[in-house]
Amino acid sequence: MQAKIIRSGFGSLLYLPEKKCVIPVVMDIGMYVEILDVKSLSIKLKQVEFETYEGCTQIQIKSNFDLELDCKVKPTGMVPGKYSCSIDNPKVPLDLSENVAVRNICVKAEKVKILYVAPGLDVHVADVTVTVMPES
Repeated sequence: MQAKIIRSGFGSLLYLPEKKCVIPVVMDIGMYVEILDVKSLSIKLKQVEFETYEGCTQIQIKSNFDLELDCKVKPTGMVPGKYSCSIDNPKVPLDLSENVAVRNICVKAEKVKILYVAPGLDVHVADVTVTVMPES
C-alpha cells in the first residue's frame, strides 16, 4: 500500500493510505471426520460360552456431515476361529450442538480353538478396521 502525501492547513504533511490491490482469500471446504483417542483403543475378548468370545469398545466421532460407519475384522491367525464385528447404531447424524457421537464396536469370535495356542496375556488375535461413508 502506498500513501498519498498532501499538505495540511498548518504546513505539515499528511499521509493518507491509498488502496492499491485486493487479494482474495480462498479455502478448500470438505468433509471432516475424526475418531478421537484412536491410539488408546483396544478390544479385550472374554469368554461367554464354550469356544465363543466377545468384547467391545467405545469410539467417539467428530464430523461435519451425516455419516455411516462400518467395520471389518481381520484375524491375525494366532487363534483360529470365526471372527465378526458390529457397530451399534452405525448411522451418525450431524449434531451441531455437541458434534461428538459415541458408538460401541464389538467383536465376536466363535468356534475358537485356543488349545492350539500357547497361553499368554493380551495375545493379539485380530484387527478391526472402521470405515466411514457419507450417509446417502
